Amino acid sequence: MEFRRTLAIALALCLVRMAFAQAPPSIMLFGIVDDQKTNNAMQNVCVRVFTDSIAGDSVFTDAVGKYQLFVPLGQKHRLAYTAEGHHRKVVEVDATAEMDAAARNQEWNIRIDISLLPAEVPLPDELLDTPIGMAAWQPAMREFQWDQPYTERYKQRYKQAVKEAGKK
Repeated sequence: MEFRRTLAIALALCLVRMAFAQAPPSIMLFGIVDDQKTNNAMQNVCVRVFTDSIAGDSVFTDAVGKYQLFVPLGQKHRLAYTAEGHHRKVVEVDATAEMDAAARNQEWNIRIDISLLPAEVPLPDELLDTPIGMAAWQPAMREFQWDQPYTERYKQRYKQAVKEAGKK
């Protein structure tokens, strides 16, 4: 009887180790969400992950607007930030580029702070579903970097859409 119990415990420990050993390397995505008009932190903002276009987990911001989630390397992720009475925003993190073993096994984290604009004027879904920023692995730099020119172009497009919607 004692042998079976010892064997069962050893088998359980082995399965736990295998589960942790087989977990794919991941990236921690974290940040703070605030109201673009007031600069106040926003509680209960839904941050939903779409991995390779498939809806995944959601987390909600805490009392000071903070959130944190983990996504696997080797896939493309979109995060959609939504709160009642505010326009949604989307960001994209592309982790599909080839990484060497040292980079793949390193702990990665990307801070993504978001400001949501109150939905005082209607904006087109096409604009709201377009990522406001895109981060990707840059092998030459050995880090994840944001495409700053893309973000600047998006900001101009967003400002123009808000301006036009306000005239209607």
